[in-house]
Amino acid sequence: MIVSALRLPELRAMAAAGVESYVLDLPAVRHLARTGPLRLSTPVTVLVGDNGAGKSTLLEALALALGFPGMGGPVGGFHGDMWAARTGTESRLAHHLVVRTSAPLLRGFFLRAETSFQLLTEADRPPARAGRNVLASGQSLHARSHGESVLGLVAEHVAGAGLYLFDEPEAGLSTVRQMALLAEIDQAVDRGAQFIIATHSPVLPALPRAEILEVNEAGILPVAYDDVESVRAMREFLDDPRGVVDYLTRPE
Repeated sequence: MIVSALRLPELRAMAAAGVESYVLDLPAVRHLARTGPLRLSTPVTVLVGDNGAGKSTLLEALALALGFPGMGGPVGGFHGDMWAARTGTESRLAHHLVVRTSAPLLRGFFLRAETSFQLLTEADRPPARAGRNVLASGQSLHARSHGESVLGLVAEHVAGAGLYLFDEPEAGLSTVRQMALLAEIDQAVDRGAQFIIATHSPVLPALPRAEILEVNEAGILPVAYDDVESVRAMREFLDDPRGVVDYLTRPE
């Protein structure tokens, strides 16, 4: 385990230090500031929960605290320009997040759905191509579909022991491709990788050796796969699609 715990100071201290008020209102941030360290004990941690719970903000803060570029990419950036490769929307939370690590972070990758276009552009430049795990076919990542480019980034930059932070990696992936991504992640875990994934997918929480943590108003709490909201909602829909659609579109 490269990252074993996360901790934040009290909300008042962060507010006094200039952390944005909207960040301090997020359930994930409030919980960490109130209850102490969040311990990570499995090679895969899956963060689930509704929009606005703070999953992505927490993952971004972790990435920045460990030296990943805010836009996404490998540790230190594709060209050693971590601070240049920022989105301009990063919160100040990273300056206050305390991360317990077992060893220096030498390898890893931060994948975020909302900056995928810029990330692919950087990944296609010659210096970044040199860092890939497999020989490139010569085809630009931009020449592939969104889903294929995501899987391409995973195949080309995820290998062996390292920390991989994925924020909604299912964006653009079909259900079958999400299953393929699940298999890729599991194989990387066999090679010593650690993953922390924020997702709305009903597929990815099924990853073997994963602890699923639901982020909501009650805090950050372990949840069984069968109780994940996206899983329950998908099962309800597939059990009676016509009934669900009628309920949604033709309310009494």
